[in-house]
Amino acid sequence: MVMSTDYKFKRSFYYDVEKAIQESSVTFILGTRRCGKTVCMEQLRDTATESGNFEEVVYYDMKHKGLSPLDKSLFLKRVLKAIEEDRKSLFLIDEATYMTAPDDGIEEVRQAFSVCDNHNTRVVFTGSQSKALSDWGHNCFAGDAIYVHADFLSYPEWLAYQELSEVSEETYQRFLVSTREFYRNFRSTKEYLDGCLKETVQSYKNSMSWNPKHPYDDIDTEMLMDVLYASLIMLHNNPNYLSFKNPDALYHKMLNFYAEEILFVGEENLKRQIAELLAERYRSFERMNPSHLLRSILFLKECGLITVLQITDNLNSDPYFTSHLEHLTNYQIMHDLSICIKYPMFHIDIVKSLLGSHMPEKIPPKLLGSIVECHVRGLLPEIGSIEFQHLYTDEDGNLKIAEIDYVNSSKNLAVEITISNKRIKNTNFNFLPDSYRKILLSKTWTDTRDNIERVPYYRFIYDNSIGKELSFPYTGIPFDKWLDANFVITPTTYGNLS
Repeated sequence: MVMSTDYKFKRSFYYDVEKAIQESSVTFILGTRRCGKTVCMEQLRDTATESGNFEEVVYYDMKHKGLSPLDKSLFLKRVLKAIEEDRKSLFLIDEATYMTAPDDGIEEVRQAFSVCDNHNTRVVFTGSQSKALSDWGHNCFAGDAIYVHADFLSYPEWLAYQELSEVSEETYQRFLVSTREFYRNFRSTKEYLDGCLKETVQSYKNSMSWNPKHPYDDIDTEMLMDVLYASLIMLHNNPNYLSFKNPDALYHKMLNFYAEEILFVGEENLKRQIAELLAERYRSFERMNPSHLLRSILFLKECGLITVLQITDNLNSDPYFTSHLEHLTNYQIMHDLSICIKYPMFHIDIVKSLLGSHMPEKIPPKLLGSIVECHVRGLLPEIGSIEFQHLYTDEDGNLKIAEIDYVNSSKNLAVEITISNKRIKNTNFNFLPDSYRKILLSKTWTDTRDNIERVPYYRFIYDNSIGKELSFPYTGIPFDKWLDANFVITPTTYGNLS
């Protein structure tokens, strides 16, 4: 997935990498597959070449089809020689997991720096298998390298790219439907996941410490897609889906609820088509082997494509609960977990696969609410967080469920995610300790009442996303220009929570 042809636009993490190269001999660019790491490397090559700060600047793609194991070995020796001679060289090694033995190669680079008095050579590693690259990097360098995280295009970055300054519901919706245009050759979520699986297998095989039976050897792309479709269905607080064994009942639920209420589809043939597809996906998901289901969820999480929260009212629940789920049934896994697609681009793509040419220009309200909930959760810390659900009996003796979309006990933070001007009395923040910071997202309200901060959802997303430094808020003035003009940023009252 290559970024837009406008390569002059530099992402937020590009500047982080530039700074890292100045401060450290070794830098790792980590991030989900095809989010723009290669374009960043090419931009670094061009900028470094033009600056003349290095005697040589070399970009090397280890995945290039024309390279033999000998070619890769000779290039590594060239890097080690430059380190030994303390040359002013910058080596940008892309797709590092395709090295002949990447874990050993990275260790050789570490050893070279450890025995040589080197102050000038710089090496940057990146690749699509960020978890493997991160593991190898930390095993070899620990804290002696800098790790920069790359991500898909954020809302602030999109505003800067479009030379817009307005943080509003209108520009946020435009961001949602047009982000995909920023990436060339993005065909579908299914094609993307298929590539993720294949590259994971390859990274295991390339490693010298490879275990022939890797954790994802018997899951496939269809299983991953089943999980994503099911996560969209279950996002609308319908746990009764799990008890549907009658195919007709499931079909009619999809027809009447998801097709009509969520997608706002009026055309009968399209409604039936959507209902049939969703019902079949859900039945396939429900029939999945529990081991396959768990590993599909963990794979999607490892790729950074989903967030997984435990559904509980225990504020001190195990932050690493996903490592203890192997003995649960499908029902238990999906009843106890809340899964959200992390990036709006993939959420929108799956909806487009349902609607085709009937995809509306303006996203229907309930669908927008779903996307915003997933997007917000993807921006906030995942470890130590839960989706709060508490059973209680009201004054009339009726059993009720109190829900809060996001609670993080380590940060004493709770966020109720909505795109409307929801009344404070309709929230369940009263079930949390008074010490918690409580934020209610809204459509337009910006104030604090009863110790609850009300923030427009699009403003909250903007303030908790990377890339705000690329343009001055509400002005569209490029970063370097407003610095020259001595502008001063005034923090908002709620600020960044990540």
